[in-house]
This record gives sequence, structure tokens and C-alpha cells, in this order.
Amino acid sequence: MKKSLMIIGIVIIIIAVIFIGAWIWIDGLKEDTAVTKKKMDEILEAYPKFNEEVDKFSSLRNQLYEYKENLYLETLRNNADAWNTFMENYKAQIMKVEDMASILKEDCKIEYGDVNVNSKCTTFKANYEAANNYYISDVNMYNEMVSNYEEYNAEHGNQYATVNKALYGPYSDYIDYDKDGEYFGEE
Repeated sequence: MKKSLMIIGIVIIIIAVIFIGAWIWIDGLKEDTAVTKKKMDEILEAYPKFNEEVDKFSSLRNQLYEYKENLYLETLRNNADAWNTFMENYKAQIMKVEDMASILKEDCKIEYGDVNVNSKCTTFKANYEAANNYYISDVNMYNEMVSNYEEYNAEHGNQYATVNKALYGPYSDYIDYDKDGEYFGEE
């Protein structure tokens, strides 16, 4: 009888351990599911805001390229304040893109079981990389023109207005954000 009570006690302890282990596992699974759901909701909420800022950046970039077609040293000289302001606004817009990307950068590190969320993350990564690389290309192009203008101004006794070089945004060199070996947007 003593032996059978001991066996029953061991069986009860084993069942209790299995039950407690299963309960902890299920509780952890529920918690992980809730955290994942929260991240997916954050992505679905943040993506349209990010996309809107990228669209605004793209619009400014289109303006830059329209203006660039008629950008000569004399244009810089005669419109120095306008160019300084435009390039400050251009930098401010890439910084807004960066701000809107913060949640997506954090939450899009993993793949989710939702195709819509994964699609938004993939598109985010490509657009984020492209916007930053386009910005760097544009700043490099503009700053080269400003360097030429500075030489032109120096040849004329620095009598013309100062044109500021554009400042880099969050990055000063091209990025490969999605780590695919290509620098999308580098021109």
C-alpha cells in the first residue's frame, strides 16, 4: 500500500508539473500573440503616415529637378535666399520621413503571418532606402553646384549673396537598409 501511494503521489506530481508547464506555455503564447498583434496594428497605422511623408518628399524632389534644369551660377546668385530656403525645407522633409519611419524601423524587423503587414514592411524598407539615397544624391549634386558658385563668387570679389551648401539628413552616405547588397536610389 505504501508503494502504491508513493506511485500515485509521483503520478500526481508529474501531472501537476505537466499541467503547470502547459499553462505557462499557453500563457506565454497568448502574451506573444498579443505583442505581435500590437506590432502589426502599429505597422498598419504608421505606414500611411510614413507613405504620406515620402510622397511629400517625392513632390519636393520633383520640384528640385524642375528647378535644376534652369540652375546656373546666375540663378543661384539671383535667387540665393530662395535656394537656401528650398534646401532647408528639403532637409526638413527628409527628417519628417525619418521621424515617421521610427516605428516601422522597429516593428518591421521580423516577418509576420499577415501578408498585408509583410507587404507594407517590404515597401517601407524600399521606400525608406530610396528616399534617403535620393536625398544624398541630390545634396551631393547641389553642393557641387554651390562649390562652383563659391568659386564664381570669389572670382567676382564675393560681391554676390551667399548660397549655403545643403546639409545631410539622417545619413551622410548611401544606405542599404534592407541589406540586399544594392543601394536603391543611389544615382
